[in-house]
Amino acid sequence: MKKIVAFSVLCAFSALVSGCASAAIHTKDPDLVAKYQQKLLESKACQTDADCVAISKGCCLCDGQDAVNKQFQMELDKQREKACGVGPCTLQMCYTDIDVACVDNICTGTLKPMSSYYAD
Repeated sequence: MKKIVAFSVLCAFSALVSGCASAAIHTKDPDLVAKYQQKLLESKACQTDADCVAISKGCCLCDGQDAVNKQFQMELDKQREKACGVGPCTLQMCYTDIDVACVDNICTGTLKPMSSYYAD
């Protein structure tokens, strides 16, 4: 019984430490991350739905997605890679995929319904 309790405590501590550590070090440069997020805001102008794509808001998958004009996608991807580096992110199931649309000449995104993550 003592071994099970000790193992459980060890597992919980390991999960806590790895989660906290990854949250603290997954960005390389906070200033570059701030510039990336500002560029996201400036990259939303569109004419049609086809102009818009979904792109990561931050360094980890669970940071979510944002809708931007596709002409800025490559530039934003390079900027995000430079800002985020290769630090670890916690691996967990995230439901952050969005459907994109051009609404009033601004790329917008809405979360996809949960049913879209599962096969029928």
